[in-house]
Amino acid sequence: MIHSKLHTAGADILIWEVTETESELIALLANFDIYKREYEQLKSEKRKLEFLAARVALNVLATTQINVQYTPEGKPFCANADLQISISHSGKWIAVITHPSKVVGIDIELPTDKFKKLYQRFLNKNEQHTLYDANDLRKVQLAWSAKEALYKIIGIQAVNFDKQLEVQDFELNNSGSFIGIHTFSNKKYTLYYAINKSFNLVFCVD
Repeated sequence: MIHSKLHTAGADILIWEVTETESELIALLANFDIYKREYEQLKSEKRKLEFLAARVALNVLATTQINVQYTPEGKPFCANADLQISISHSGKWIAVITHPSKVVGIDIELPTDKFKKLYQRFLNKNEQHTLYDANDLRKVQLAWSAKEALYKIIGIQAVNFDKQLEVQDFELNNSGSFIGIHTFSNKKYTLYYAINKSFNLVFCVD
């Protein structure tokens, strides 16, 4: 079920809560035949639902039947149209973003307390000081999603989240933006976010 569609920063975003069955999603995926072999190799029902829903969502955004393939590094790309894409999923939620020319990255995550134990693995010392609050993990959760989104844009030069990426402190609202820095190149990126009871969403258009 489509949760919302957004158009911002020149990009289109679709957020989908997957309540459909596999057969219902296949019926919605007009170009399922090009994905059938890849789909049948997937082992878990959850992964199959994510696979199908993401491709349905991308077709909806593109208003055409696109062919999603992967680079050797595992990055999805559109093989049959000039369209930049990014895909994310967490729990029952799928988020996809498209842009006609600019590279994009997106991450959707369920709110979780797991970062009370994990934050030191992906935040540097400065970020731990400015972003971490044991009583309110929303900034830390958004920082994780920001680094996931940036990794999807930058690639292997951003694989070490605590050393190669840094999120600057920001004022927390239900939605807004903040700055992420690729410390290797010193390039700054504007990241946009939205938070609610169901999910946290961060995306970037480079």
